[in-house]
Amino acid sequence: MTNNFFYIAQYFTPEPYLKDIQFIKDIKGKGWEPVVITGFPNYPKGIIYKGYSNKFFAEEMMDGVRVIRVYTYADHSLNAFKRALNYFVFALFASIAIFKFGKKESFYYILQSSPFVVLCAWTVNVCKKKSKTLLDIQDVFPENIRISGYVKSTWIISLLDFFLNNFYYKSFDLFVTVSESFRNIIAKKNIGLRRILTLYNWSMVEKSSAAPSVIDFSFPNSGINIVYAGNIGVHQGISTLFQGMFNVIENNPKIHFHLFGDGTDFEILKSLVKQNENIILHGRVSTTEIGKYLEAADVLFLHLIKDPIYESIIPSKLQAYIEVGKPILGGVEGEARNLITENRLGQVFEPQNIIDFQNAALKISDLKIDDIREIKQRSAKLYSEKFSRKAGIDRLEKFIKNYL
Repeated sequence: MTNNFFYIAQYFTPEPYLKDIQFIKDIKGKGWEPVVITGFPNYPKGIIYKGYSNKFFAEEMMDGVRVIRVYTYADHSLNAFKRALNYFVFALFASIAIFKFGKKESFYYILQSSPFVVLCAWTVNVCKKKSKTLLDIQDVFPENIRISGYVKSTWIISLLDFFLNNFYYKSFDLFVTVSESFRNIIAKKNIGLRRILTLYNWSMVEKSSAAPSVIDFSFPNSGINIVYAGNIGVHQGISTLFQGMFNVIENNPKIHFHLFGDGTDFEILKSLVKQNENIILHGRVSTTEIGKYLEAADVLFLHLIKDPIYESIIPSKLQAYIEVGKPILGGVEGEARNLITENRLGQVFEPQNIIDFQNAALKISDLKIDDIREIKQRSAKLYSEKFSRKAGIDRLEKFIKNYL
């Protein structure tokens, strides 16, 4: 096996995505020669970024890394057909790019944006026979499709399930999952555990000695600031907790909820909270800017709707929260809930349970200074050992080399 490394991902720098140019530079630092195959940047609004012109193929150099961009059908609406077409078009043109630009003896790291990326694996298997493929699984299909609500037909979901179990996963050599629970789910699809690595997502706003320090910032109130940062969509279900926020504020008017992000649930939430001065919807801010708001928070808040599949998910914002080291208010279940409780990082509550939410919010808002300091110490140790970018890259490199 040579050191050729092809990274195929629908979203990539300058889009705000976790496995970005720094990830590829880290891979290069391990001795690989990486090439990126990606789409034209358009996330999250579905509009091609200024400075880019959509075409079949375009090449650029980014920090010494060759990046090949392929034709993109940009759409992030709620229209199921358009969303499916968005994913299919990328997978199709990425497959053509693999055929056109890929090398016969290489390692192909494929980030799963949809089940259509199997086209990339098939292209490698047929045209680049001496190569190996890895599927980076961020969501388990078809469960994620069912939860999103984009496809409501049960027979389509069943058909997808049959296809995925019998043709999809068998097309890849190795797998990366974001939690131990996901790893066990994938292993049940007749895939040996040896071929699956749990690679926890690191924080998108991870600090480093080379990065500028976070700008000193404080919220314009003397109260308790609870901050949510991330997508405000169907899966997060923040709008289901609006009455609980009202109740918390009524019990303690010093509490302020700051919500950073946007998504399909944003306008619904905006209409529900209306003019409550203690609930502030800031909209989306850049990943370079969000750090100062997280650092200024007294409590960091996350939530996922109640569904069995979410017992296996560790939301990427949880890693960011752990790195910051503030008390965490988590409406999550399963592995994510255990991380918070076992490491004593804050308070948890049952997802979509308003009473449980308000009790947890009021309790965490009453933490003492010593409690907060100890949470920060425990968070720093946990992040360094389990979630940091360096720890992740080292584990990934060892996993790939051991298999090859």
